[in-house]
Amino acid sequence: HQATAAEIFNMPLEEVTSEQRRSAKAVNFGLIYGMSAFGLAKQLNISRGLAQEYINLYFSRYPGVADYMENTKQNAKQNGYVETLMGRRLYLPDINAKNGQLRQYAERTAINAPMQGTAADIIKTAMVKMQAWLNETKLDIKMLMQVHDELVFEVAEQDIESAKAEIKTIMESALALDVPLIVEIGQGKNWD
Repeated sequence: HQATAAEIFNMPLEEVTSEQRRSAKAVNFGLIYGMSAFGLAKQLNISRGLAQEYINLYFSRYPGVADYMENTKQNAKQNGYVETLMGRRLYLPDINAKNGQLRQYAERTAINAPMQGTAADIIKTAMVKMQAWLNETKLDIKMLMQVHDELVFEVAEQDIESAKAEIKTIMESALALDVPLIVEIGQGKNWD
């Protein structure tokens, strides 16, 4: 999201503000979900023309995204389902519906489901591997919850550095991909 913000706002990566990153995140996810210039303008509180400029810039900089979206829709229409990288399937009975609203919803789902589903596969695989390590470790640590792509732990002060190193290793190796998984770790007295 930060890299997209740097592209959109034409600035160095390190100068991107958190607000600009949030805007870019809206662009990244919105476009993949089929958001129109009208929807993006409303979400970012900008003019429709500027939103269309963002969309045009995005697809000119990342033509592979448009190709992915079209190929995924066509494969879903042909097969009737989409799959995550780990092979879980989501069947889309409305992918060839005559009703345009039903078909468009199924198309957006077809584009989104492999990514969101693969993200879910990755975090669940990481949790299984993490629990196996937790069952063996002598560190004072508990896995408390999972939220989207985050795991939250409670760790004794003396074990924080050791735990951080192992958590990072386990999570980054949850699934072998062409692009490496990068894990960032924060710590504090509470989740905030």
